[in-house]
Amino acid sequence: MFIPLTYSIFELDSSIQTLLGVQLTSAEGLNQLPETCEIVNERLICETDETFTASFSVNDTPIQVIMNAPDSVNADPYQLIMREDTAVLRLADATLDMDYRGFGYTPFSDLNALDDTATYTTLFDGFYASLRPFLALPLTFIFVGGYILTNVILLLTLSGFAMLFKLTIYDLPRYPNMIKLFVLASTVPGIINLVIGMFGLSAFSSLVYNFLTPFFAFLLYKRKDPEIAPL
Repeated sequence: MFIPLTYSIFELDSSIQTLLGVQLTSAEGLNQLPETCEIVNERLICETDETFTASFSVNDTPIQVIMNAPDSVNADPYQLIMREDTAVLRLADATLDMDYRGFGYTPFSDLNALDDTATYTTLFDGFYASLRPFLALPLTFIFVGGYILTNVILLLTLSGFAMLFKLTIYDLPRYPNMIKLFVLASTVPGIINLVIGMFGLSAFSSLVYNFLTPFFAFLLYKRKDPEIAPL
């Protein structure tokens, strides 16, 4: 059931900014990019050697963009240096080395025809492609780990609620065996969860899992499976 979640994380584009706590404050400085430049074949090509500047702000922090910069130029804090083959984004305590693999043919004249936010999103998505392997893996561990913990808590909670029926059903399994019952019952919902997630419906897969697990637990109990018989 974790495959759809992992796949979704690796397929995130600009929407990952929400997970990273990045919020665009202003992109007005991106409305006049040099129309003599374009990104083609994973390279930044400009007709002249002139260096151009632009800017945008995230989380109220201005980021200066220096385009067509020579290799001798190093990035200062809160600068994005765009060289011919590579780009470097330097923050307060981190330096991110990027390239242009995420860009298709991108003339800057076309970016100027977009609104400021769309231009920022295009640049973010293009550069994020080279950062995805480094950002997606930690996020995968965090979210998959959280999902496992959530499922454990769910099964323990459902087992606890099921013990309330012991007030009227005296041969109900004891709590350790009830946990075993719910673990067994979660197998089929987990498979259904996987199938639903593969169709891009990960948002609904957890809902199906949460409702089907108690239902299959009830079916298992009715079968009087020897493995879950009361001790």
